[in-house]
Amino acid sequence: MERRVTVKLGLVALSATALLERGRNHVTMLTGNTSFPTPTPPLADITAACDDLEASITEVLFHGGRVAHEQKRTRERALYGLIKELCGYVQANCENDRDKVLSAGFEFRADNRPVEKLEMPQDLRAQLTDFSGQVPLRWKKVRNAVNYQVFSSTDPAEPKSWELVAFTSRTAYTVEALQSATFYWFRVQALGRKGLQSPVSDPVRALAA
Repeated sequence: MERRVTVKLGLVALSATALLERGRNHVTMLTGNTSFPTPTPPLADITAACDDLEASITEVLFHGGRVAHEQKRTRERALYGLIKELCGYVQANCENDRDKVLSAGFEFRADNRPVEKLEMPQDLRAQLTDFSGQVPLRWKKVRNAVNYQVFSSTDPAEPKSWELVAFTSRTAYTVEALQSATFYWFRVQALGRKGLQSPVSDPVRALAA
């Protein structure tokens, strides 16, 4: 019998900054996502709520005050409610497909079967940027991955030339402080719980801006 996929909200005990990051990530993951063509609530509403919360976080950080703190809490609740509504939309439209849930930036409730391996990260690609010495990278989420390691090299044929340049929980990262107008190679490895590691991805070549 096929197990039903249950989308996990996962907002308990998040800080305001982490909640903001979650909201931004959902917007990024769902923009142009053909599996969820009509997100509810609209992504524009979530973006506006994120902008409001970010403004409140800045206000509290630099000025403080009871009114600013209360406004921040109100905006946290507003964004929480929108993400909760979005979770329901994804649950209703995911067609019991775990990959679709992950593509929306949500996790799903794990079953009792132990994870024995992680798949190799797929679709690693470099994006264009106008910022000197940078290469933005993006890749597809790996099921059951907790974090990712990003490696770079200027001589991919030499194994010892690969250097760890980033450790992130997200599926996008901008590598900085590179030599401008120089070609680099990049690859990504997924990390799971209890030391589980995926094979490294196929490398991608990019020219630093």
